[in-house]
Amino acid sequence: MPAKRGADGNTSMIWAGSEQAGQDGPSVVAEGIIATTPIATPSGWCPAGELHSGAEVMTFDGGNQTVTRALTLPLEEPPPEFWPLRVPAWAMDNREDVLLLPEQKVLIEADCAEDLFGDPFALVPARALEGWRGIERSRPPQLLASVQLRFARHQLVYASRGILLSCAGDPFAEAEWHPRDFSVCSLAQARHLVTCLMAEEAGAALRLARQHPNGSLA
Repeated sequence: MPAKRGADGNTSMIWAGSEQAGQDGPSVVAEGIIATTPIATPSGWCPAGELHSGAEVMTFDGGNQTVTRALTLPLEEPPPEFWPLRVPAWAMDNREDVLLLPEQKVLIEADCAEDLFGDPFALVPARALEGWRGIERSRPPQLLASVQLRFARHQLVYASRGILLSCAGDPFAEAEWHPRDFSVCSLAQARHLVTCLMAEEAGAALRLARQHPNGSLA
C-alpha cells in the first residue's frame, strides 16, 4: 500500500490502498493529527482542528513556533489496517484518551532506544505502538477529521500533555534539515524498540511482584 510522496520527498499523510493504487478513487488518510486532539499553545490547550496559519504552538525544542499551514481532511471509513490507534489516558503521559493515525510519527524517549540507535530519542510510526500499554486499533467515529500542521522547520508538538507528535517543515528549508538528537525509525526498527520496552516493563513488574508477593507495597 504505497504512500504518496510530496515535493520534499517525505511520505505524505495520504495513503492509497492496494485496490486503489494506480486508479482514480478515494485515498486513505494515514498521517496527521486527529482534529479533536488538544495541542499545547502559549495560551493553553487548543484542539488541533482549531489551529490555523499564523497560530502559535509550543514545541519540544524550538520554543513557540508559528503554524505556516493547517490542512484539514475528513477521515472517511478506512479499512481496518488504517484504523487509528487508541492511546489510553496516561499510557504515554497523556491526560485523556488520544487517537493517533497509524503513520503519524511519535517521539519515544527510552534507555533502550539509546542502546539500539545511539540516542534516547526515536521517532516511530504510531502503528508500531500497538499492544504496548493498552494501545490498540480503534474504529474511528463518524465525522472525524485529520489536521496536517506545517511549520517553517520540522517541529515536535505536545499533544494532550505528554505525547510528542512530529510535524513537517517547509520542503525548501527541510533540504538542509537533519534529525537533531533523535533517530527516525523504520517500522521494523520501531516494532523492535516497542518489543524491548514491553520486555523491560514486564521484567520490572515481575521483579516488583517477587519483592511483594502478597501484593502489598507497604
